[in-house]
Amino acid sequence: MAKRAAAPQAPQPKAEDRFIELMLVAADFVKNCGGLEQAKKSLADAGQFIHQAGGVSSAEKALHVLESLKEKIGS
Repeated sequence: MAKRAAAPQAPQPKAEDRFIELMLVAADFVKNCGGLEQAKKSLADAGQFIHQAGGVSSAEKALHVLESLKEKIGS
């Protein structure tokens, strides 16, 4: 049997590039929250919600149900 050649994988981004990307995302998050203190509170609240929900998947499902209820109620 012929062996398959390993598919070339994309190179991993450099640590510096990943850090810069993370800082840009963080800056955008802080801007959207209205400041650093609000961003910290939002992040803490989200973390607590995810923890209480039992994980990201369950938290997303809960938000989906709320969104569905909002659409049905029309509020």
